[in-house]
Amino acid sequence: MIQPVEWIENEVIEAGPGVWMRVAIDNIAWCDLGNGAAVIDALEDPAQADVVRALIKETTGKDLKWIVQTHWDTDHIACNPQWKREGAIAIAHLSCAESAEDWEGAPDISYADEAVLKGVDQKMIAMKWVGGTHTPWDTILHFPHARILHIADLFAWGLIPCKPTPQKIERLREIYDLILTYDVEKILCGHGPILTPAHIARMREYFEEMLEAVPPLLAQGKSVEEIGAQISPPEDMRHWWRFVDWKHEHNIKLISQNWKS
Repeated sequence: MIQPVEWIENEVIEAGPGVWMRVAIDNIAWCDLGNGAAVIDALEDPAQADVVRALIKETTGKDLKWIVQTHWDTDHIACNPQWKREGAIAIAHLSCAESAEDWEGAPDISYADEAVLKGVDQKMIAMKWVGGTHTPWDTILHFPHARILHIADLFAWGLIPCKPTPQKIERLREIYDLILTYDVEKILCGHGPILTPAHIARMREYFEEMLEAVPPLLAQGKSVEEIGAQISPPEDMRHWWRFVDWKHEHNIKLISQNWKS
């Protein structure tokens, strides 16, 4: 059984050597690359720009030099304009740049499929585009020197992170299998506690279990509420962040609205 994860709202944690996260409902992470600091995403509140920049300076001793985007949802890009005005360089997948158009927070550098931001002493962030489930923009970020992976909103502590159509679920399988090939100890996500590869493996099992159990009950004419009463949240996932509160039930609703085998 995966052990419960304890966390404190807005606590700053060094997740791995030179990689920090302020753990919250809306997380923010950053990395010391030796020749400057890179922040991962930019929250949904532009008023946090000064706060986060100060935390970066306090923990790394470096100035903010790069903004590396995981995707282009509005709760991940709000501080871009200020940080760019202060000299930071925004980097994102080509799909993000296309969506941003001429917005003042748009990426300065974009790439297709993969890119690497190199620091010094083998410090780096390797970016790989994996769009097609949660959003068309999704990118995973690998910090090999710290054995850390950042997957943003591709993991949501038990919530299936996309409409569970057969096509998107097949793509999600591919992405989770890819994530599990990385040699990492910890995985950072966009919202909530830091996780481990074991959480990804369990999440993959869970949505397979749900896709096997829910559709036959829907075919019997059962309502979402009736199915929820029949399929309880798995015991080993009950401690997952907000899972029992609403995510398990919402997954049943998502499957009822989107799954057709």
